[in-house]
Amino acid sequence: MEPSDSLNARAVAALDDLRGLLGPGAVAAEGSHNGDPGIVEELVDVGLTELRGILPNYTGPEAARLAVVALELADVQSLLAGERTRRRVEGVVQVQRALARLRAVGSTEQMLMKAPEAVCEYCGFERALLWRIEARVVTPLAAYSARDPAWGGKVLHHFSSVHGPIMLDSLMLENEMLRRRAPLIVHDALNSPGAMGDLLRRSNIRSYVAAPVMPEGRVIGGIHASTMARDTVADRDVLWAFAEGYGYALERTILLERLHDQGERIRQLVASTESVLTEIREAGLQITNTSKGLLATEAEPVRSAMLSAPVSPIHQILTGRELEIIELLAHGETNKQIAERMVVSEGTVKSHVGNILRKLQAANRAEAVSKFMRLTGPGTA
Repeated sequence: MEPSDSLNARAVAALDDLRGLLGPGAVAAEGSHNGDPGIVEELVDVGLTELRGILPNYTGPEAARLAVVALELADVQSLLAGERTRRRVEGVVQVQRALARLRAVGSTEQMLMKAPEAVCEYCGFERALLWRIEARVVTPLAAYSARDPAWGGKVLHHFSSVHGPIMLDSLMLENEMLRRRAPLIVHDALNSPGAMGDLLRRSNIRSYVAAPVMPEGRVIGGIHASTMARDTVADRDVLWAFAEGYGYALERTILLERLHDQGERIRQLVASTESVLTEIREAGLQITNTSKGLLATEAEPVRSAMLSAPVSPIHQILTGRELEIIELLAHGETNKQIAERMVVSEGTVKSHVGNILRKLQAANRAEAVSKFMRLTGPGTA
């Protein structure tokens, strides 16, 4: 036997001795604990409480034997407390591993689908069921069995196609659990009423623990896990720790997905805004050049300087932007190179080149450059 099993056997033997000394009604009926370590530990506490009330004033013939039983129960109680602490520490470690795996899946949907599997794989349960509650309607989301790979699909099919909608009010135990926001232990699952009891009977689950899932402090559902005759108190504590951590992990994943969606919307908005600003900037450059010329003619000093300076014919034909482009064409640059240099689209450059050809009455780029050179060459006025 495992050390914990041996300790449990000592506790049961001491309780049987106490029952033999005080009568069959003492502590609890023989066998009522079914060997469950959690229940046995509770009975040890009850037995010691009874003995503390009896021994100080007891002078009967069984006083010595009662004292021996009291010492044995006290020793067992101390050892069980240490065992409970060990189980809880191990449970916390396993819960952290389960949550780490779920956080790594990266999506809310996968966190929901993989939760029962993580509970079974890391926390030692054989079967687990995750369900949500919305408008008082309970909907199973995912189920997993370590022994029967088909069990999860059967459960979901049973509730979606066979049983139909489940109202929370029909699940008295789960309803109370959610109201209290605390975990629960069900020792006699086969006689549990309602839809959950039907599922448990079909799955031959004799006992289970359950805990609410509460992301953002709001109860959205719960998780069940079968104990399979293990320590139900320890199982309850482990599942409760998992459900609490799972709620926070689920909340974090939901927030990250929302942030990602908002980031995508912002990126799309920035790209759209940049495109609009580029069009405005390209159009504004031509307007600005023209505007500067008009404003300059209204200023007397500048006007005098312009009247006295020779004006090239090419400046009367092409805009400032078109002059920039044809000068780059004269240097042999392509439309793509010009677009990169001027920080505009290649389509914009092509449009300007078309205007240049039309204004210079040139058949192609080479002819346009030739005419440009003649109009801007030495001696041109």
